[in-house]
Amino acid sequence: MAAQLFAGAMLAAAFATAQPPAETDPEASSDLGEEPTEKDATREPALRFADTVVVTASRSDAPLLTTPAAVSVVTSEELASEAPRAFADVFDAFPGVQIQGNSRRITEAPNIRGFADQQVVVRQDGGRQNFHAAHSGRFFLDPDLIQRVEVLRGANSALFGSGALGGVVSVTTRSARDLLGSDEIFGGRYRVGFQTNGRDLSQSFSTFAANESLEGLASFTLGGTGRALRDGNGDRIPNTEDDLRNGLVKLGWTSGARTRIETSWQRFDTLGVEPTNANALSGSLVDRDTRWEGLRARLETRSLGSEWVDLQALAYRNAIRVEEELQITPRHDGSRFETLGAEVTNTSRFRTGDAVELRVSAGLEAYRDEQSGTRNGEDRIQFPDATATYFAAFAQAEAELWNRLQWTVGARRDSWRLRAERFAERDQSQLSPRATVGYRFGDRAFAWIGASRGFRVPSLTELFADGIHFQIPLGAGADLLNWFRPNPDLAAERGVSREAGFRGGRGAWTLETTCFDQSVSDYVDQRVLLTDPAYPPIVDPATGEGVLTGSTVNASVEARLRGCESLARFDRPRFRMRVAGSLLDTEEVGSGLSLARAPANRLHLSASTRMPSLDLELGGRMSLVGARTEVPELVEESPGYRVLDLFLRYTPTRGPLSGVDWTLALDNLTDQYFAVFPAVVPQPGRSLRISAAYRFGMSR
Repeated sequence: MAAQLFAGAMLAAAFATAQPPAETDPEASSDLGEEPTEKDATREPALRFADTVVVTASRSDAPLLTTPAAVSVVTSEELASEAPRAFADVFDAFPGVQIQGNSRRITEAPNIRGFADQQVVVRQDGGRQNFHAAHSGRFFLDPDLIQRVEVLRGANSALFGSGALGGVVSVTTRSARDLLGSDEIFGGRYRVGFQTNGRDLSQSFSTFAANESLEGLASFTLGGTGRALRDGNGDRIPNTEDDLRNGLVKLGWTSGARTRIETSWQRFDTLGVEPTNANALSGSLVDRDTRWEGLRARLETRSLGSEWVDLQALAYRNAIRVEEELQITPRHDGSRFETLGAEVTNTSRFRTGDAVELRVSAGLEAYRDEQSGTRNGEDRIQFPDATATYFAAFAQAEAELWNRLQWTVGARRDSWRLRAERFAERDQSQLSPRATVGYRFGDRAFAWIGASRGFRVPSLTELFADGIHFQIPLGAGADLLNWFRPNPDLAAERGVSREAGFRGGRGAWTLETTCFDQSVSDYVDQRVLLTDPAYPPIVDPATGEGVLTGSTVNASVEARLRGCESLARFDRPRFRMRVAGSLLDTEEVGSGLSLARAPANRLHLSASTRMPSLDLELGGRMSLVGARTEVPELVEESPGYRVLDLFLRYTPTRGPLSGVDWTLALDNLTDQYFAVFPAVVPQPGRSLRISAAYRFGMSR
């Protein structure tokens, strides 16, 4: 498949680099790198390949056009018209990416190309978000604080180690300079948003200041869903009410153009009454309090006299605490999880005339995950006390020859140690190489082909969880008890990915497409056996009731995942359009069934028109999602659906409302009933959202 796509990419590149016909449209652009015209200045232009820089794919600044990886970027400006309530809104237009979970915000977790949850690395301001607990999400941030999101799709353990089997999600929060104008030294921002479905109200307050060397930002968000959300059938989605708080303090110091130090503190709290399994429609309810806190310090420095030193160092601590009070009986569960990490990366650049340009990035990373669980003050073996410690070294070289031919080689060595009470200590290591070759067609197109290895160490819960998972009363004097069966010898997932892609553009059009074929050995598959034949029925001598025994086991299977994804954009000052689609075919080798985590095929379309004289932008979005029918046992089939949203953005530059950014959105216009596979809890039905953000700044 990869070779066929590469041949097709070459043909597409030939078309992209052909001399375009003379354009009669005065607003048309004949080159991706053309300077914006006066008309373009009526709004901030969308990111284009010629001037877009990405970091995640190489751990250093690199132009998107010639990055030999499937990477996508979205900025705060592009998110402004979305006014996102949750992370599902943020990632809606990324090809090959889906946020799985349900209407309860605390369940949101990424899925990239069929790899879900901890098979994807999530980094917030550089710090790894490694928290893993059953039925919980991975994002602890108000989307309004996002400045930029980069998504790197595909196996990338050569740079990011364990978990980068499916890709990397990197979220960057706003800083003071992101909110200040070029000549401003102090400012503030207030935003309020309301959603009719669920009476969801949120408010955020920010203040920020900066001079030539110092800057600081403080932001606080409060909000929540006041009533249960309603689905597309008009029925209540039970236990979707919540309260949330989010705080961010960020300080920075810059010494000339060489050195920058930045520190930040974040806190995210959410409260809700939810089923013990937050991905279930109903069940035993708990009062759940989730508190996440992050501390971070970052140093960036570069030499002005040479290009050998471009150093970045990061130290961070992310800690989460979940308290659950069961309502039907006195039971209090506490869960603690902490990630403590540090990394350092340096990039050196070398040039030999105009013939060869070489960039070498190398670094070290170390981090430790530690978790503990209690039930009524005693150790809880369902979330056992355990630690995982990782040390890694990596290097990647990227060379460009005669501004045309590019090759990349890299490798990372990870070593880890796993410890848990009642189990033997475990030490292992893994080498993850990566190699790509690409060709640049002028300034407009780039095609590449490559291969890489990815791996993931099973989470501490997957390895060591023990005890009762759940209990189901069967009536007639019988109960079903399902038990976790620990598997401390569960092997790390290891995958080999082959990928080919094309990225380019012509005039106002840009296009990128990627196809991949990934084989995974020891793919971790959780199997819930309602009745386990290894454990025959028994009679409880204390109660005389019959007991059926079931098991929850994490087993290893062989898997194969293949697919293609594309993104096309058309961008003019008065009109823009975006089309993103992904096709995915997954298989558990042996059974022939699709993997339970694999999302359905989907197509996303969005378009908007701008009316500068009225300070308006009017647009809509549509998502078309296919059905999932060939699914494993105990996984419900999921029908396809289509969801249509409309939005209106008003940014007046004159009059009493000047400076206020107004957004009006009508979500799920047709009141479509749907759930995001494999969730059974539906998404909200029709909803009207309105938000207003006012920013002011004081000049020198």
